Amino acid sequence: MQRTYFLGGASPSGFSTFFWTAHRDCYGYYLKGGPGTGKSTLMKKIAAAFSGEDISCWHCASDPRSLDAVVLEERGVFIADATAPHESGTPLPYVTGETVDLAAGLSPAVLQENRTEILRLYRENQSAHMQARKGIAGIAEMEEIIADTGALALQQEKLHGFAARLGKRLIPRANGQQGDVLSRQSAALTPEGYLRYLPEGFDLILIHDPLRIAGAVLLRQLAEYAAGSGNLCEVTQALTRPDFPPVMLILPAQQLILAAVTELSAPDLPAPVSCIRMQRFYDAALLKKHRSLLRFCSRTAAQTEQRVIALLSDALQIHDDLESYYIRALNPAFLDRTAATMIQRIAS
Repeated sequence: MQRTYFLGGASPSGFSTFFWTAHRDCYGYYLKGGPGTGKSTLMKKIAAAFSGEDISCWHCASDPRSLDAVVLEERGVFIADATAPHESGTPLPYVTGETVDLAAGLSPAVLQENRTEILRLYRENQSAHMQARKGIAGIAEMEEIIADTGALALQQEKLHGFAARLGKRLIPRANGQQGDVLSRQSAALTPEGYLRYLPEGFDLILIHDPLRIAGAVLLRQLAEYAAGSGNLCEVTQALTRPDFPPVMLILPAQQLILAAVTELSAPDLPAPVSCIRMQRFYDAALLKKHRSLLRFCSRTAAQTEQRVIALLSDALQIHDDLESYYIRALNPAFLDRTAATMIQRIAS
């Protein structure tokens, strides 16, 4: 079985990921090297070598074509891009993991010949990402105003009672099993728009919540109920919000997805089996007083999101140009030898 996720994504404070914490008990191969040094290619080779096993592939939100990590779930091993912006390393070399330097396969002479152009592209790429980050901060401000207004109008007791009943109806107890809430980023803002990676064959329940707070409360309570009932569940969080509230809950045992949406029209989602409209859990009279503010914030957030997507697309094009110099400087035989050695070590 193979599952697909994002390693993380852009947030108001920069790139955010929960990957390293979630996999701290695994043995990690931390890949180092600049763009075009073959990190994604190496991971694809390893994923193909162990394709018959339970693995997960974690894509790059800045470039969904590329991999940021591969986890061999049964073996407790991961191979991950540990360079900026998600730089990491092993605290205990050859005990908790090891560093693999793919820059060793580069020809310094080829890169030095194009040093000026490489530096220019790098600065342009960084500038585009910085502008996108400012845009995401603007989205976060608008969404926080909406969520804060929704929190004032939220009928907590009514919502908690509904969540308890829904949990009992949807999630049976798994006797004798250990439940857990896993952080798995199945959605992210990318150069192609807001993308979701969903498991095939699962039923979908939409949680329609333009105010962005009741849906998060519902998903959080359902995740706690699932874990307390001995079930494993996966939670995707909104990276554009400072508090990272849940926006999607995947229940593998029940083959069920619950996704919070602000608009009922979500073309990237399959047809839902049902839709929960969260408007009934708010004080309508209070919301009416803030109708103009809520509309302004929603419209501004949507417009800013489109601008951020355009900036991420520009950054990706610049990155591809930058990467081309490193691809020309890379010795393919070095990458093949490194992949073969890693596959042999992991297999043994």
